Amino acid sequence: MAPSTARIIMVLAATLCTSAALAAQRTYDKTLNAPPGGGLTLDADVGSVSVVGHDAPEVVVHADMEGSESFLDRFRIDTEQTSSGVTIKAHVPHAGWSGWFDFGSSRVRFTIEVPRNYPVDVRTSGGGIDVRDLHAPVRGKTSGGGISVRNVAGPVAMRTSGGGVEADHLDGPAVLSSSGGPIDVSDCAGNLDVSTSGGGINIRNADGTIDAHTSGGPIRAELQSNRGITLSTSGGGITLLLPQNTHATIDAATSGGRVTSAFPVTTTQFGDSDHLQGTIGGGGPQISLHTSGGGIHIGPLS
Repeated sequence: MAPSTARIIMVLAATLCTSAALAAQRTYDKTLNAPPGGGLTLDADVGSVSVVGHDAPEVVVHADMEGSESFLDRFRIDTEQTSSGVTIKAHVPHAGWSGWFDFGSSRVRFTIEVPRNYPVDVRTSGGGIDVRDLHAPVRGKTSGGGISVRNVAGPVAMRTSGGGVEADHLDGPAVLSSSGGPIDVSDCAGNLDVSTSGGGINIRNADGTIDAHTSGGPIRAELQSNRGITLSTSGGGITLLLPQNTHATIDAATSGGRVTSAFPVTTTQFGDSDHLQGTIGGGGPQISLHTSGGGIHIGPLS
């Protein structure tokens, strides 16, 4: 038997053995006091995380875990309460090749309730993040899943390397970024800084300065005001819809289509339908639109 064939058989056998051991399940539950002035910090090697604000002065931690007995025996969840809040650490040491199989086949889901005014900082290397119903700053980072953040009043900073981002009903500045998926934002009051390398961007009913960039899709923005807008993409068109009474200074250029405007524009430059500079409504905050992969359209909200 060729060495390469033997290695493949060993890998398949190890995978089958791991799959057969997935029946093991465990849960983790703990409740901690949460006096005013603290916050939640979570750092996990694996697992999706859901954080929900509630009205009780306590942090309630629940985790559902599934995997081999070997993985569950090694997986540790440590919680600590200090004057700065509640810290959760969830780590599992690797145990050779079998440990890598266990790690990849495991399933962990955290569900955490915190006081609504509790700042949240969540990091996980192996799952999605869902945060909602808070009146406090929110930070999150994942290397392996999507992000959802809803009903948050406070600064938001969320990043994923392996999925899309959805955000709605945010009241405060937000920085949202992805290396591998689309970004969808709606019903937000506050400045937005949005970027992705792997999908389109869709922004609806936003009121704040907008800075949005993608390398892999179109951008569509339906905004309630012009407080300064920068939209750029290397992989699609741009559609920007604004109120009828918008005042703006426009600089729009494309290498892959045409620039069109349904607003009356006092032009200072309009060359070959691919570059438009001018003003709407006598001028106002700057609107900068640039794409290398499609057309640009500016028009009024319906």
